[in-house]
Amino acid sequence: MIKLTAQSQRLQLITDFLKSQAFQRAAFAQIHEFLNLKLPALGLKTISRRSLEADLQVLRLDQQSGLKHIQVARKHYYQLQVEPSPTVNIPDELWNNMLVQIAQNFGAIPPTSQQTLQTDFHDKLVFSFSGLNDDGQSMNLAAICLQAISQQYLLQFLYKPAFSTYRSRFQIVAPLQVRFYEGRFYLVACEWSEVKKTTKNQIKVFAFDLIEDFVIVPALAEREDGKEGDLQHFHWAALAHDLGLRSYFKHCLGVARFKESVPEIIRLKFTDWAINYVKARRLHASQRIVVDHPNYIVVELYVYRTYELNMLLSRFRDYGSEVL
Repeated sequence: MIKLTAQSQRLQLITDFLKSQAFQRAAFAQIHEFLNLKLPALGLKTISRRSLEADLQVLRLDQQSGLKHIQVARKHYYQLQVEPSPTVNIPDELWNNMLVQIAQNFGAIPPTSQQTLQTDFHDKLVFSFSGLNDDGQSMNLAAICLQAISQQYLLQFLYKPAFSTYRSRFQIVAPLQVRFYEGRFYLVACEWSEVKKTTKNQIKVFAFDLIEDFVIVPALAEREDGKEGDLQHFHWAALAHDLGLRSYFKHCLGVARFKESVPEIIRLKFTDWAINYVKARRLHASQRIVVDHPNYIVVELYVYRTYELNMLLSRFRDYGSEVL
């Protein structure tokens, strides 16, 4: 029979102890106290705090152990990651209710359609997409735009910019992409010059809810007799390549990017509850933690400086600020 080493026995005791606790979680002091009660009965010596720290580090480095160091309400714990039970069998009706509820909240299925929920599922799965409270108009608009992108023809609509006091402006664009961000749909497009009969060398972003009456129609060519002619087409792949569409939003916090702007390193400091929020949900793909203090963190973002930075920080109130 193979005899386990003293450390192996301690690691097994720690794992078994955590499994017996609520949420499979315990504080360092609890683990230390438990071990020093159990070890003498096994003919082993009690251990110091430093030895326990070393044991816990061994478990944390072992991916199969699933041990994580977490913080809950400013207290530090060690917790085993709970694996989902393979025996859980979710009924098809529940999956169907979830999918229908999601689709309805995105406006993809009108509430009056035949695919209504079987139960009062609205009280069980709740969404808050205020920007999509438009009876499905955004989803319809997304479908129209995607069809135009696929078939590579121009679109036209009346648009009222959010920061403008002027009336709606008539737009003819080559649609490139539909984006969804922070509860709103956006059309990424390139303006069309009616004079030169070609696209302008600039990407523009249009919010669906600022398009007048949610109406977008194909831009037909004008014939010599003044009547509307055929669809006006463009080459999507060539235009997307020329405008760098694939990387255009790489350094954007959202969808905003000013003309001639360049990305810069921006440092943000977060305290209190914002620490775990920022660690768990990256603010941007470039996020890098440069200071990880128990009472605060400082992260670096490599992004364009736009009004969306101020909107982001406003969510954290006094717990998030820019530092130099």
